[in-house]
Amino acid sequence: MRRLNIFVDETGEFGFGKGASDLYGVSFTFHEQNDDIMPELSILNERLNRIGYTKMIHMADLIMRRGDYSNFDIKKRKSIFNAIYQFSRKIPVKYHTIITDKKYADSSRVLRQQVSSEINKMIKEHENYLNRFDKIVMYYDNGHV
Repeated sequence: MRRLNIFVDETGEFGFGKGASDLYGVSFTFHEQNDDIMPELSILNERLNRIGYTKMIHMADLIMRRGDYSNFDIKKRKSIFNAIYQFSRKIPVKYHTIITDKKYADSSRVLRQQVSSEINKMIKEHENYLNRFDKIVMYYDNGHV
C-alpha cells in the first residue's frame, strides 16, 4: 500500500489587530511513507544532542531569540538552525507553501477564503500525484483556525 504523509503548519496570525503579522502562511510537507528518513533523523538527533538541545524546535523563536532560545548565544542558535537545514536538504520530501499578504484581505473571513482558494488550487494542480496513493494521512497541530 502506498501511503503519503502530509504535515501542515502555519506561520503568522490569522487576526488583524495591532501587532498582528502582515503575512499569513501555510506550509505542506509531503513525505512518501516508503522513503526512509530514519538515517537522517538519527543524524539530526545526534547533532542536537551534541549541541545540547533536544526539545521541539520553533524556527521563529530560534531566529528571534525568544522562548526556549532566549538565553542561547548566536553560535548555539546557528548550530540548531544548521542542523535543521542539513536535515531538510537531505530528506526525500516535497514542500508547498502558501503565503498570503493580509493587506489584500480586510477580514478573517476574506483571508480564510483566500487561503482556502490557494489550498484548493494546490490540490487540483497536484491531483495526479495525490491519486497515486492508497492512503493519505494529514498531520496538523490544530494551531490555527
